[in-house]
Amino acid sequence: MACRHGVGLLAISVACALLVAGPAAAHLSINPPSVRTGALTDLVFSVPNIGDSVGIDHVTLGIPQDFDLDDVEAKPGWTQSRTGQAVTWSGGMIPKGTFARFAIRGTAPSKAETVLFNVLVGDRTGKSITYRVGLDVTATLNQDKGARSLGKAALGVAIVAAVLALAALFVGLYLWLRPPPP
Repeated sequence: MACRHGVGLLAISVACALLVAGPAAAHLSINPPSVRTGALTDLVFSVPNIGDSVGIDHVTLGIPQDFDLDDVEAKPGWTQSRTGQAVTWSGGMIPKGTFARFAIRGTAPSKAETVLFNVLVGDRTGKSITYRVGLDVTATLNQDKGARSLGKAALGVAIVAAVLALAALFVGLYLWLRPPPP
C-alpha cells in the first residue's frame, strides 16, 4: 500500500511540474522556428517579463555545439560578452509586462535535427529561469519534380520546333536558289 501511495504522489508531482513548466517555456519564443540545414540564418529570441517586478537585467543564450555562431546583436543600453558557446547581455532592463528581442546570426547544423538553445534570464536579486527553446533544422527539399519535368518537356518541344524551323529554312533556301527548270 505504501508503494502504491508513493507512485501516486510521484505521478501527481510530475503532472504538476509539467503543468507549471509547460506554460513557462511557451512564453519565450524563437523566430524563425525552423531553418534549412547549413543555412546562414538570423535568429531572434523574444524574451518576455511576465511577472518579475524587479525587472530582468541579464539574458544568457547557450548556443548548441552544432550551431556555428557568427555575430551577436548589439543592443543599446545592454553590454554583451561572449564566452565559448554562450552570449550574455547584461545591464539593460526588461520591465514587468514587456519583452525584448535578442538576435544572433549563424550557420545552422549540416544535418536535420532539433537543436536546443538554453536561455537563462535573471534579475538583480539573483532570481533566474532557464528556458530550453528548440530550433527545427530541416533538410533542403528537392525542387518540385512536377514543375521540373514540365520544364524539361517544354524545352524538348522548343528544341523540336527550332529543328523544324531550321529545316524549313533550308528547304526554302534550296527552292529559292536552285536553277530554274529547262
